[in-house]
Amino acid sequence: MPASFPNYGEGPRRGTSVLPATGCPANAGVCCRKGLPDPIGQARRTMPDERTRNEQSFPSDSHYPSGPGDGPEPPGRADRFIAWAAGLPWWAIILAAVAIFAIYSMLTSVIYRDVIRSLTDDPQTSTDKLFTVVEIVGEPTMIVGTYAGETTDSIQTVVNSLLASVIKSATVTHAGFITAETPATITIQTETGAVTVPKDQITQEERSADGEQITLTYINRVTVTGTMTKRTSKTMTVRTVDEERQTFDTSRIISRTVVPCTAADGPDCKEGDKVTFQRRGEVLTGNLTTLSGATLSIQLPDGSSREIRQSDIDYFYVPTLTVAVNASRANQPIRPGDEVRIGYVEGTDISTALATLQSLDDVPVPLIYADGLARVVLVSYPDVDSLLSATGSGEVSGLVYLDSGPDRLVIDQWVRDHPDGGVVLPTPPHACSYDCQVTVKVKDDEVTGRIAEETPDRITLVTVEPQYTVIDRSQIIENRRMEPGTCALNNLRGCNAGIFLTLRVTFQAYALALLLGLLFGLMRVQNNPILYAFSTLYVEVIRGIPLLVILLYAGFVVSPWLRDNTPLKLNDEQEAVLGLAFGYGAFVAEIFRAGIQSVSRGQTEAARSLGMSYPQSMRFVVLPQAVRVVLPPLGNDFISMLKDSALISVLALPDLLQLGRLYVSRTYRAFAGYNTVAILYLLMTLFLSMLVRVIERRSRLPK
Repeated sequence: MPASFPNYGEGPRRGTSVLPATGCPANAGVCCRKGLPDPIGQARRTMPDERTRNEQSFPSDSHYPSGPGDGPEPPGRADRFIAWAAGLPWWAIILAAVAIFAIYSMLTSVIYRDVIRSLTDDPQTSTDKLFTVVEIVGEPTMIVGTYAGETTDSIQTVVNSLLASVIKSATVTHAGFITAETPATITIQTETGAVTVPKDQITQEERSADGEQITLTYINRVTVTGTMTKRTSKTMTVRTVDEERQTFDTSRIISRTVVPCTAADGPDCKEGDKVTFQRRGEVLTGNLTTLSGATLSIQLPDGSSREIRQSDIDYFYVPTLTVAVNASRANQPIRPGDEVRIGYVEGTDISTALATLQSLDDVPVPLIYADGLARVVLVSYPDVDSLLSATGSGEVSGLVYLDSGPDRLVIDQWVRDHPDGGVVLPTPPHACSYDCQVTVKVKDDEVTGRIAEETPDRITLVTVEPQYTVIDRSQIIENRRMEPGTCALNNLRGCNAGIFLTLRVTFQAYALALLLGLLFGLMRVQNNPILYAFSTLYVEVIRGIPLLVILLYAGFVVSPWLRDNTPLKLNDEQEAVLGLAFGYGAFVAEIFRAGIQSVSRGQTEAARSLGMSYPQSMRFVVLPQAVRVVLPPLGNDFISMLKDSALISVLALPDLLQLGRLYVSRTYRAFAGYNTVAILYLLMTLFLSMLVRVIERRSRLPK
């Protein structure tokens, strides 16, 4: 305290014990120095000072016993281990262990590997199917001849133009669709005959003075359709015919004949590589899924499906149930309590079903047209002949026969061959048509191709060689279609489904949501009442509507209106991006508003006092500080959008959830399908959560 100010009501500073001039204690007040009673100083002397309290509360080390057996011992190894284990992030350890176990189980399971391939668009390591293209290629051609005339547009022209846009011109001509008139053309009589050139293909025209001689340069258009496998700055390689292969067991080979190679087989074909095989038809056993007059489909034991044409089937064994009765008892009424004897063949497919009944001797069966029960006695016979003989003689009243082999129709055939045998069929044999075990024998066939790979057990033939066309890119008149090809690491543009579509839509939508949020967030802190009211209306309305409704509105209201009233045409993916961005833009706007308002107003005033304009102060002073504040909530919103992107399946987009639903509907493996979907979403959100934490830690201001 300065000497010019009196020390009213305070004693001397600590560190002095007695005032030398007065003899008063160091903690005495002014009254003691004046010789008066000193209640304040006496109260101070009776109260312990701070140093005394600290010494009483925390005694010095000299008060602790210093001997080896005195005082508490240092913590042991077990105590240190418990303390170390208690500090570990067990939630992360358990979650990581569960994730590793789940991933290992999924990768080692055939079913889960199939699910993952379905949900990830089955990406390949490498592919040459870069794009599926339809290119209109033209090369200038010059002809000289005598002018023979030209046609004019008519109704037939419009019809022909319509057909030409959807049907190849060669197909139209050869098929005879156009017989009356061609589109507006010029016909020239040349030395080789009359040539008709469409007017829209003419690039240059020169006529003689008399108008009889004419020289035309026109573009001879060719349509090239196929798969683009290579593209350079000058050329484009298109595979117009894909390679086809067949792999089969060598045990099916009946005969083998070597065929000479031709130019169409390509340079890789060597003598002896191209052969013709006579093959035995395959015998397939599986679960029947579809049966029609033209085809049937079965699911094989390995989980794959196979569709076979009825014309290619040699024979088809399907479980068939036949019921036959004694002719004299076919119309005999059964009363409650009557006994009915039913025969069957021991060892056939129905034996297992009958064995599940409570008793093979006396089975109660309720009657349909009378109140009561009949008693059924099941009698087994060693073969079909004895069963039919017993039924025809009346030893049993009827028979049931179920078989899925060559003899499945033996009862029906016997009844047809023995009309007086005393056995009739009340209904035709009933064959299973869905979800039953069947055996299919395909007819013997012949196949010719180049041997690509051969082992003692299997052989692979290239039955159709690929064909390539190299196009000069300068001659391409119209790029009618170009769609991405197979999904692969060297062709990520082809990855347009599953987890790739989910991530792409999420990143695009959140980038647009950040722009909308920043724009409306800045408008929310403006003094302009119009901007403030408009941004507040957007935020309050969008936050009050469910995101699913916004997506449906974007897909079925906004997109059709834009298509009908503007040149804009949004595809399904763009509709999903638009809906997610507008839905989350309102929440991001509030995050930016709160971040901007968290920066002290003095920062803006200081920037303005330095001569900065409002946009400059916002850009260089306020927003850099606000971004540090809003990074954590923005990261949380991004993770929420990733999970909410599952809603885009309502727009028929093949995202992760939609492919999971399609897999479940196709295989009925709901647990495996939805479990894989959940784990993939969990892995993505965990990775993004850790990434957000790293960004937040790096952008944190030093303390």
